[in-house]
Amino acid sequence: MLKPMNPKQTTPKNIFLWVLVGLLVLSGVVALVAALGSGSGEDDELNVVYTNAAATLESQRLTLEASSPTLTPTIVTETPTITFTPLASPTLFATQLVPTRSSGGTGSGAVGCNNSAYVADVTIPDDTVVTPGQALTKTWKLQNTGSCAWTPTYKVSFVSGNAMGGTATPIGVTVQPGQSGDISVTLKAPATAGDAIGYWILTNDSNQNFGTSFYIKIKVGGTASTGTTTVTATTAAASATATTAASAPAPASNVAITLTCTPGGTGGTQKEHAGTLTWLDNSTNETGFNIYINSVFAATVAPNTTSFGVPAGTFYDPGVSSTYAVEAINGSLKAPQATVTVNCP
Repeated sequence: MLKPMNPKQTTPKNIFLWVLVGLLVLSGVVALVAALGSGSGEDDELNVVYTNAAATLESQRLTLEASSPTLTPTIVTETPTITFTPLASPTLFATQLVPTRSSGGTGSGAVGCNNSAYVADVTIPDDTVVTPGQALTKTWKLQNTGSCAWTPTYKVSFVSGNAMGGTATPIGVTVQPGQSGDISVTLKAPATAGDAIGYWILTNDSNQNFGTSFYIKIKVGGTASTGTTTVTATTAAASATATTAASAPAPASNVAITLTCTPGGTGGTQKEHAGTLTWLDNSTNETGFNIYINSVFAATVAPNTTSFGVPAGTFYDPGVSSTYAVEAINGSLKAPQATVTVNCP
C-alpha cells in the first residue's frame, strides 16, 4: 500500500537575495555612522555627505534626461491656397484731343531775325458763310516773335490753296519784337458754292517767307434762284437785309509820313513835329478815317481820303518817337488801326 507523499517545502531564491541585500545595506549604514563618529565638525561632515549624495542623484537624473530622446512636436500648418481670378480689364476708348487753333497753320519758322506766330482772327472767322463773288477783307492778328522789327514794306504772301484773287500785299505797319499787329489782305470769294481755304504767310524785304502760316476758311453759299428767275419774298427780304447790313471797313495800309522837325518849345530844345501823313485806302464802304497821334485823337477826314496834314505846334523832346495811326470807320464800326512810328532826325 502506497504512503501519501508530503509536499516538499521550498523557499524561493528571491527571498534570500533580498535578505542579503538588506543586510548589506544595513551594514553599510552602520559603518557610515561609525566612520563619522562624534566630535567637532560632525554636523558639517554630515551635511557634506548629504550634499554629495544629492549632487550625485541630480547628476544621474540629468544624465538620464540627456540620454532620453527628446520628442519635438511638429506642428503642420496647412496654408490655404488662394486663387485669384482676374477680372476682365475694361477697354478704355481714348479719344485723342487735337488742339484746334483757328486760322493758324504751319510755316517756315524763323528766318534770320524774322519770326511770327498767329494770334487770332480779327475779321471773317473760320467757316463764315459768304455769297459767290463777295468782296472780302481778311485780317489776322500776328505776333512778332523774332528779334527785329517788321517794316511797313514787309508783305503778306499767298502760299497754297485758293488765293481768292488775293495778291502779295504790304503789311503797312511797323511791328516791334514782342508786339502784335493786324495784317490784312483783300480777297474775293469764289464764284461757285462750296468750302474754300487759302494759306498765307509773311515775307520780309528779301522776299523770304518766315514764321507761321495763317489761312482764311469760308463757306460759299449757293444762289437764291429756284431754277427760274423768281425767288420767294422771304428769301428776297433776307438777301436785301444781308446786302444793306453794315460791315466794318477794311483797314488802311502803307502808312507813311514826311516829317519836318523844327527846334522850339521849352527852352528851344524840343522838336516841333509837322508834315504829311499818307496811307492806302483798301475799303469801299468807309465813312471816314480817324487820325491819332501817340494814341490821342487828332481829327476825322472824309472817306476816300489818303492823306492828312500834320499841323505845326506839337513839340517833343529830342529822341522821343511819335506814332501816327489811321483808322477806317463805317459809322460806329471801326477797322484795325494802321500805324507808323518815326523820330525826328
